[in-house]
Amino acid sequence: MTKARKSMICMVNYARKETGLSAYRVQSKLTWSANRKAQDILRCSFSHTACGRPFGYWIRKSGYLGEGGWATGENIAWGSGSLGRSRAIFIAWMKSASHRAAILSDGFSDIGAGIIKGRFEGIPGARIWVLHFGEN
Repeated sequence: MTKARKSMICMVNYARKETGLSAYRVQSKLTWSANRKAQDILRCSFSHTACGRPFGYWIRKSGYLGEGGWATGENIAWGSGSLGRSRAIFIAWMKSASHRAAILSDGFSDIGAGIIKGRFEGIPGARIWVLHFGEN
Protein backbone atom coordinates (compact mmCIF):
# COMPACT_ATOMS: atom_id res chain seq x y z
CA MET A 1 0.00 0.00 0.00
CA THR A 2 3.02 2.31 0.09
CA LYS A 3 2.46 3.35 -3.54
CA ALA A 4 -1.16 4.29 -2.83
CA ARG A 5 -0.14 6.29 0.25
CA LYS A 6 2.51 8.19 -1.74
CA SER A 7 -0.02 8.87 -4.50
CA MET A 8 -2.47 10.37 -2.02
CA ILE A 9 0.17 12.62 -0.43
CA CYS A 10 1.28 13.73 -3.89
CA MET A 11 -2.28 14.72 -4.89
CA VAL A 12 -2.85 16.54 -1.60
CA ASN A 13 0.37 18.51 -1.93
CA TYR A 14 -0.30 19.28 -5.60
CA ALA A 15 -3.70 20.75 -4.65
CA ARG A 16 -2.01 22.80 -1.94
CA LYS A 17 0.61 24.09 -4.38
CA GLU A 18 -2.10 25.08 -6.87
CA THR A 19 -3.71 27.29 -4.21
CA GLY A 20 -0.42 28.86 -3.08
CA LEU A 21 0.02 26.79 0.09
CA SER A 22 3.12 24.99 1.27
CA ALA A 23 3.31 21.22 0.94
CA TYR A 24 2.52 19.17 4.01
CA ARG A 25 5.47 17.43 5.63
CA VAL A 26 4.94 13.69 5.97
CA GLN A 27 5.24 12.94 9.67
CA SER A 28 5.88 9.33 10.67
CA LYS A 29 3.88 9.59 13.91
CA LEU A 30 0.84 10.83 12.01
CA THR A 31 1.28 8.03 9.46
CA TRP A 32 1.35 5.55 12.35
CA SER A 33 -1.77 7.05 13.93
CA ALA A 34 -3.64 7.15 10.60
CA ASN A 35 -2.88 3.47 10.03
CA ARG A 36 -4.14 2.55 13.50
CA LYS A 37 -7.33 4.55 12.94
CA ALA A 38 -7.87 2.76 9.59
CA GLN A 39 -7.56 -0.57 11.43
CA ASP A 40 -10.14 0.57 13.99
CA ILE A 41 -12.56 1.57 11.23
CA LEU A 42 -12.12 -1.78 9.50
CA ARG A 43 -12.65 -3.65 12.76
CA CYS A 44 -15.48 -1.58 14.28
CA SER A 45 -17.28 1.08 12.25
CA PHE A 46 -16.89 3.90 9.77
CA SER A 47 -16.68 6.77 12.23
CA HIS A 48 -14.32 9.40 13.56
CA THR A 49 -14.95 7.65 16.89
CA ALA A 50 -14.45 4.07 15.64
CA CYS A 51 -14.26 1.44 18.40
CA GLY A 52 -15.53 4.05 20.86
CA ARG A 53 -12.26 5.98 20.82
CA PRO A 54 -12.19 9.79 20.58
CA PHE A 55 -11.06 11.04 17.17
CA GLY A 56 -7.59 12.00 18.41
CA TYR A 57 -6.93 8.82 20.39
CA TRP A 58 -4.27 7.39 18.04
CA ILE A 59 -2.70 10.80 17.42
CA ARG A 60 -2.16 11.15 21.17
CA LYS A 61 -0.87 7.55 21.42
CA SER A 62 1.67 8.27 18.65
CA GLY A 63 3.38 10.91 20.78
CA TYR A 64 2.82 13.61 18.15
CA LEU A 65 1.08 15.94 20.58
CA GLY A 66 3.85 15.49 23.13
CA GLU A 67 6.25 17.17 20.72
CA GLY A 68 4.36 20.44 20.80
CA GLY A 69 1.64 19.62 18.26
CA TRP A 70 -1.43 21.57 19.17
CA ALA A 71 -3.79 21.34 16.19
CA THR A 72 -5.03 18.12 14.61
CA GLY A 73 -7.56 17.08 12.01
CA GLU A 74 -8.76 13.96 10.26
CA ASN A 75 -10.29 12.87 6.96
CA ILE A 76 -11.71 9.36 6.60
CA ALA A 77 -13.13 7.55 3.60
CA TRP A 78 -13.65 4.09 2.21
CA GLY A 79 -14.39 2.53 -1.14
CA SER A 80 -14.01 -0.66 -3.11
CA GLY A 81 -12.77 -1.39 -6.60
CA SER A 82 -11.90 1.76 -8.52
CA LEU A 83 -13.82 3.84 -5.95
CA GLY A 84 -11.32 2.84 -3.27
CA ARG A 85 -8.25 4.01 -5.16
CA SER A 86 -6.35 7.10 -4.10
CA ARG A 87 -7.54 9.27 -7.00
CA ALA A 88 -11.24 8.50 -6.43
CA ILE A 89 -10.97 9.11 -2.68
CA PHE A 90 -9.03 12.34 -3.22
CA ILE A 91 -11.66 13.62 -5.70
CA ALA A 92 -14.45 12.78 -3.26
CA TRP A 93 -12.66 14.64 -0.46
CA MET A 94 -12.13 17.69 -2.67
CA LYS A 95 -15.87 17.76 -3.47
CA SER A 96 -16.71 17.86 0.26
CA ALA A 97 -16.35 21.29 1.86
CA SER A 98 -15.12 20.04 5.24
CA HIS A 99 -12.65 17.50 3.81
CA ARG A 100 -11.37 20.03 1.26
CA ALA A 101 -10.90 22.56 4.08
CA ALA A 102 -8.64 20.14 5.97
CA ILE A 103 -6.60 19.37 2.85
CA LEU A 104 -6.19 23.07 2.06
CA SER A 105 -5.84 24.30 5.64
CA ASP A 106 -3.14 26.80 6.50
CA GLY A 107 -3.51 25.70 10.13
CA PHE A 108 -1.71 22.40 9.61
CA SER A 109 1.85 21.69 8.47
CA ASP A 110 2.13 17.91 8.86
CA ILE A 111 0.29 14.92 7.40
CA GLY A 112 0.16 11.17 7.73
CA ALA A 113 -1.81 8.86 5.45
CA GLY A 114 -3.15 5.48 6.45
CA ILE A 115 -4.71 2.85 4.25
CA ILE A 116 -5.83 -0.66 4.95
CA LYS A 117 -7.53 -3.19 2.70
CA GLY A 118 -10.00 -5.81 3.88
CA ARG A 119 -13.62 -6.89 4.11
CA PHE A 120 -15.73 -3.94 5.20
CA GLU A 121 -19.51 -3.92 5.53
CA GLY A 122 -19.53 -7.27 3.73
CA ILE A 123 -17.49 -6.01 0.77
CA PRO A 124 -14.18 -7.82 0.18
CA GLY A 125 -11.19 -5.75 -0.90
CA ALA A 126 -12.51 -2.47 0.48
CA ARG A 127 -9.93 0.23 1.19
CA ILE A 128 -10.16 2.36 4.31
CA TRP A 129 -8.38 5.71 4.04
CA VAL A 130 -7.39 8.05 6.86
CA LEU A 131 -5.50 11.33 6.68
CA HIS A 132 -4.23 12.80 9.93
CA PHE A 133 -3.22 16.45 9.92
CA GLY A 134 -1.26 18.32 12.54
CA GLU A 135 0.57 21.50 13.39
CA ASN A 136 3.78 21.10 15.32
